[in-house]
Amino acid sequence: MTTTTVPSAFAPSARMLVLLRNALLPILLVAEVIFFTVAAPGFLSAANLANVVINSADLALLAAGVTLVVLLAGIDVSVGPMLGVVAWVGATLFVAGMPPPLVVVISVLLGGALGAINGGLVVGGRISPIITTLGTAAIFKTVLFILWDSTDVFAGPVVPALGPARAGGVPLVGLVVLAVFGVLAYVLRHRVFGRRLFAIGNDAEGARLLGVPVGRTSFAAYVLVGALVGVAALIYVGRVGVVQATAGNELTLPAIAAVVVGGTSILGGEGGVLRTLGGLAFIALLQNGVVLMGVPPLWNGVLVGAAVALAVAFDVLTRRTLDKRIGAKK
Repeated sequence: MTTTTVPSAFAPSARMLVLLRNALLPILLVAEVIFFTVAAPGFLSAANLANVVINSADLALLAAGVTLVVLLAGIDVSVGPMLGVVAWVGATLFVAGMPPPLVVVISVLLGGALGAINGGLVVGGRISPIITTLGTAAIFKTVLFILWDSTDVFAGPVVPALGPARAGGVPLVGLVVLAVFGVLAYVLRHRVFGRRLFAIGNDAEGARLLGVPVGRTSFAAYVLVGALVGVAALIYVGRVGVVQATAGNELTLPAIAAVVVGGTSILGGEGGVLRTLGGLAFIALLQNGVVLMGVPPLWNGVLVGAAVALAVAFDVLTRRTLDKRIGAKK
C-alpha cells in the first residue's frame, strides 16, 4: 500500500515565501513612515531626515561590515567595543594636532588590525565566531576603560566632513555611506571575493572542495569589518565630539538588527549590503520616531531587540520551509 502525502491547501509555496520575504521590509518601511508621520510631528521634515542620516552614519558602516561576516554564516558582536577603542585613539590623535589624513589612515589600520585578531581566532584557532567576538568584545571594553582612565577625550567636530557638516544641505557622511555601500555592493555582485563569501556561507566544505580559499577569504572579511569600524569610529568622534568609557557599546545590537531585518540570512549565503541599507533605514527611523514621540530612550533597546528576535525567527522559519519545499520537488 502506497501512502500519498497531500500538501495542505494553506501551506505556502516556495514562490509565495520568496515573494513574502522580498516584500515584507518595503511594506514595514511604508507602514513605519505612515505611523510616525501621524504620531510624531516633524518626522518627515528635511531637517529631521538629515539628522537621521547624520546620527546613523557610523551605525551604517558597522552594519555593512557585519553583513560581510553574516554572509559567511558568521557574526561579529565586537564591532561596538572595537569602535570605542579606535575612536579613543583617533580622538586623542586629533587633540594632539596630528594631520587629519594621517589620523584616518591610522584609524583604518588599527581597525583592520583588531579585525585581524577576530579573523585569526576564528580561522586559525577554529573558534566559533560568536564565542570569539564575545571574548574580544569584553577585551576591547576593558582596553578602552584602561585607556580612558576616568578622563573623557573631548575632540569636538575636529573633522567637520566626518561630523555634522553638509554640502548644499546634504550631510557629507551620508555621501560617505552611500559610496561605501556602493563599492561593497559591486564587490559582492561582480568580484571573486564577493562570490566566495556567498559560496562559503552556503556550504563551506563544498566551497573548499571546489578550490575556494575558505580560511583566507574568511580572514579577509573580518579584517575588512575592522577597517570599516575604523572609518565609523572617526564619524562617531565627529558626531558625538567626546569619547567616554562606554563609547560604541550601544551600536552593536542596532548594527546586527540592520543586517537581519534587512534580509541577510543569519544562516549565511543569502543577502547583501543593499538589503542591509533597507534594514538600517527601518532601525534608524524607528529609533528616531520613538524619540520624537517622547518615548523614553531606554525603550529603543527593547524595540531593536524585538526586531532582531522576530527577524531571525522569520529568517530561520522561511529558510527551513523553503529547503523542505525545494527538497520535496527533487
